[in-house]
Amino acid sequence: MNSILMIVIAVVILLLVFVMFSLDDQEEEMDFLQEENDKPVAESEPVKKTGKDTSSEKPPEISRTAAENAAPVRPIKAEPVKLQETGGEEDLRMRIMLDQSLPLPTSSEEVKGVVAAVQIRFPEDIISPGDSFLKLISRAESLFEKEFSFPFSCYQSAQLDRVWFFDKDENRDDELFEALVVAFEVVSRFKKALESDSALRDAKARIAVGLSQGTMLKVKRGLSAEPSWIGKPVYMAETLAEAAGDFSIYVDEQIHKAALPLFDFREWKPIKMRSPLPALPLYELVGWNKPQEIAAYASDKEPFSRRAVAIAYRYLELDDMIKPLLELLTDSDEKVALEALETIKVIGSDQALGLLKRIFPEAQEADFRSAIIDAFASIGKTEVVPVILGSTKEGSWKVRLSAARALYALSGKDSLRHLEHLLEDSDGAVRACVNSIFYRETAKSQYLEALADLLHDLSVRARKAAADELLSMESDENLKLVVDGFADQEYELQKYILRKLETRKSKILYQCFLTIFKISGEKIRPRVVEAVRRAGLVS
Repeated sequence: MNSILMIVIAVVILLLVFVMFSLDDQEEEMDFLQEENDKPVAESEPVKKTGKDTSSEKPPEISRTAAENAAPVRPIKAEPVKLQETGGEEDLRMRIMLDQSLPLPTSSEEVKGVVAAVQIRFPEDIISPGDSFLKLISRAESLFEKEFSFPFSCYQSAQLDRVWFFDKDENRDDELFEALVVAFEVVSRFKKALESDSALRDAKARIAVGLSQGTMLKVKRGLSAEPSWIGKPVYMAETLAEAAGDFSIYVDEQIHKAALPLFDFREWKPIKMRSPLPALPLYELVGWNKPQEIAAYASDKEPFSRRAVAIAYRYLELDDMIKPLLELLTDSDEKVALEALETIKVIGSDQALGLLKRIFPEAQEADFRSAIIDAFASIGKTEVVPVILGSTKEGSWKVRLSAARALYALSGKDSLRHLEHLLEDSDGAVRACVNSIFYRETAKSQYLEALADLLHDLSVRARKAAADELLSMESDENLKLVVDGFADQEYELQKYILRKLETRKSKILYQCFLTIFKISGEKIRPRVVEAVRRAGLVS
């Protein structure tokens, strides 16, 4: 009995061992198959030939379950992607595409001044797709490319409109006066063009202008995109242009009141404007007042009217009626008197010399004394040189500065011996002026180096004066000095220098702007782009 039990146990053990070895063989086979699937085709074992050509046979179908469970074929590993360098062709292409959409606002600033909306008009049947209409637009817009009497900034508005901005800056006499004069010019220029341009005449091209003034918001949109303009003056100017008749100039009530001493207007009944504007009276600018009417406003009770007359004498031929202007030299309002002095300086009327010599000793304010000295220099009579010599030692830097300029204007190189003590003046603006005079007359590098050093002076006034003097000499070397010191200047001074650079005539001017663009901060770069456009360096 025990023997039988022992035999049974031995058989069971043998069966168990056999089963275990069978399972191991299956696992090894599965592992082998997996390795075969993982191998690339080139590394797999060659298929044994059986003597039967199986190349044309349809491969056996794989069941869905088997296909899903089969291990994926591993792709050959590719080289890593190489990043594109910035500044190349692809970078430029992408940036152009980005600029084709309206960028988001990046910053804003308040701008005070006058805005003119200039609207080109064509009949509805003329406006159609095609080259013929594009040529008409180009012919009409080319009339704006020629210089006007006064500068302005131009931007695209709706349809064929343009908005022209006459903002307050240091190069303007009076932004309202300048805007009104340019509005006259563009209308008369357009009318004259129709006489000689048969294409525009046959297309019945027309123009209208609307003007308003006040504070606007300039919203900047990156470097290359034009800014957006927001505010009631812009809205009002565009509305007035829409309401204006062909070849008409419409202004708002504020401009009408301020310009009344100089210009003639036709008043219209209040009409409903764009929503949400209420019904407003319109004023059409008709033309200049008669010279006698303009001169009569010199005794008006309103200071702004008298000041307008003082400005008008700079641009109108009123030499035979100089007396009202001379009376404004002693006006009770200092701003009016200073404006009259500025006009005397511009027109250089020697009829004012006697009066100026009488009022100069009594003048107390430094601004007024320096303005009289400027007028002396403009009139050009050397009899005032002894008076000016004493002013080179006055306490006010403004008076000393005007005296140095006047002496050089009246005496030329002979003035150097009287100005030598001002080379080390306590005020940087005076030093800049006098070093510039000595450099012009002697061409010695020490004076040019002094101007270059003043570009980095602690005083903003000194740096501004140095930039003025360097840019006034029309020298490429001087341009490079100003560009070199540009990045160190405050934002307002940078704007001023850009305005000065726009008028320079130099073969390296574009390179100067490009260098400034590279070395400057993001805030001033849109101004650099605008300056390049205004300088006419790009189309």
